[in-house]
Formats: sequence, C-alpha cells, structure tokens
Amino acid sequence: MSRLPSAELLEEVCVRFILTLPATELESFERLLFSIEQAWWHYEDHVREKPENAALKSLTLKEFTGLMFEKVPGLEPFRGSLEEIYANFNKYKRTVPVRGAIMLTPDCTKCLLVRGYKKDAGWGFPRGKLSKDETDAQCAVREVLEETGLDITGGLRESDFIDVQLGDQDTRLFIVQNVPETTHFAPHVRYEIGAFGWYLIEHLPATYDESKQAFVNEQGGRHKFFNVWPYVKPLRAWIKKRRKGGQPSRSAVPTPQPTAAGVAAAAAALPAADLAAAATAAGAARSAAAVAALTAADVAAVAALTAADVAAAAAGGAAAAAAPGKAIREFKFDRGPILQALKF
Repeated sequence: MSRLPSAELLEEVCVRFILTLPATELESFERLLFSIEQAWWHYEDHVREKPENAALKSLTLKEFTGLMFEKVPGLEPFRGSLEEIYANFNKYKRTVPVRGAIMLTPDCTKCLLVRGYKKDAGWGFPRGKLSKDETDAQCAVREVLEETGLDITGGLRESDFIDVQLGDQDTRLFIVQNVPETTHFAPHVRYEIGAFGWYLIEHLPATYDESKQAFVNEQGGRHKFFNVWPYVKPLRAWIKKRRKGGQPSRSAVPTPQPTAAGVAAAAAALPAADLAAAATAAGAARSAAAVAALTAADVAAVAALTAADVAAAAAGGAAAAAAPGKAIREFKFDRGPILQALKF
C-alpha cells in the first residue's frame, strides 16, 4: 500500500531545495514554485527509487506542492490560496522563454526529435525554459545536454536559429548541423525522455491541420507532432537558403559528440548515487541528517547566516503568521521558522 512522504522527508527536501536559495529566488511564488518543482523531480526520480522507499506514493506536482504548503514553516498563511497560487504559476510558466536546438544530419535531410517518457507522449525538439541570467545559447546547450547527453557547444552557431511565438511564449531553436545518425544519445534526466528518432524533414507536418493527421509507425503506434509543425516551414526555408549559398558556410564545424561527463552524469543518476540525500530521523538527529545531505556550498550558504539574520527572519515569520490575508503579490518566503527548528 502506498504512503505519503513523512514530515521528516519533506523537511529534508525543504532544506536542500529551498532554504539555501538566494533571497532573490524567494521573493515571488513563481520563483518559489520553480524550486518546489525541482524538489518534486528529486522526490520522483531519486527518493522513491530507493528500496527503503518503495512504498512511497507517486505524486503530481500539484499534490507535492500541497504537501509542501502543509508541512513547510512559513507557508502556513498561504495554504488557503494554494489553488490561485498554482494557477498563476502555470500561467507564468507559459510565458517563460524557451530555448533549444534542431539537430540536422550532415546532408540536412533529417532532424532529431525526442519523445516524452510515456509511450503516447508527443514528439518535439530538445528544448526547455530559459533560466535566470542565462543566455539563449547557454540554455540551448544545457537543455540539449540534459535531454540527449550531447554537448553541442562546438557546433552551435548563434546566428543560425528559428524564432517562433507560441501564444505568450517566445521560442528560439538553434540549428546545429553535422550530427551523424550514428550518434549515441543518453539523457541525463530521468523519466522525461522516452525515445529519440531521426525524421525526414520533408515528411514532417508543416501546418496545424497536417499535424492532426494520423502518423503511424510500423508497430501501429501514432506519432504526435503538435510541437513540431510550427518550426517545419521556417526550417525548410533555412535549409533551402543554405543550399543555395544564401548564408556563409561555417568552416570546419566540429561534430558534436557525447561527453565523458555526460555518461558519468547519467550513471550518477542511478538511485544508489543519491543515498546520502534521504536521511530521516527524529528531532535534532533528523535535522542534522538533513543538513548533512547538502553540498558543501549549501552548508556554507546556511552557515553564513548570522544570529541577527535568524532573529530578523523569525520576527518576520511571526508577522506573516498573524496576517493570513496578506496579498499573494507581496509574498516573501520566510526562513525564520525553519532556521529556528534546525537550531544552527
């Protein structure tokens, strides 16, 4: 029978993913929920994979967020606004710029697509949301590395890209040439990418109506290209112009290859590699174990907090608890109750 994560486990997650964040990351619910989302992935990908946690229930992000609001000191005054906060977060996510890459074979006839983890998931180009203080190219390199294990730094040319506006979200995919079909792909993230495939560009849908048609493989599975078709026409135009010599050719473009670090990171994602992260005990021992699971940099960040910082945070926490009607837009996460509980 499945069970919910304990308060001790949630406390460890809170310390690891929230308490050590810079103050600027805790000044809005949107930023806070991005951190909670990272904690949720950690719970699903690593914590639940450990033999001793086999009975832990798989949670949706919304369910996990609800538990965090119930258990984390400082969030109590906002529990009644969780539905509004979560809805605003999802709306905000749809406005965050997306960056990624379209990888082409040397003859520019095929492009690489990735499929979501579930068999009925749609296909698309490797891409993801732009992080704070990250350049477009840096984001594209990071997302491709996470989703495919391929470092495209040497093959990415910042002048070669396609921009597409999808509702309120602007997307930019860099075009990376000379990727062999024999390239081995190994995603760094778990439970996010289920398959890779090279597709003939001329066979991909180029309009919304075409994307609604049934694309069935030899095994009878339907391929969904709703996230692909907006880029196909501009991609074909880019390739046509390149073949006609309309753009200068880059000399000696390095062929991107999977890195040794990528293979090591994929291996490190195995459950056994994260055994130190789920210390659970009672009282002070529990708190010490939670802190021990942090990296050296995390511990240093917490240790740098002065007694005055803790006192000021605690005072702010008392004020927040006394004002449950505080406007969501004025939210600022309070570390005080957590710091006092951990007794640094």
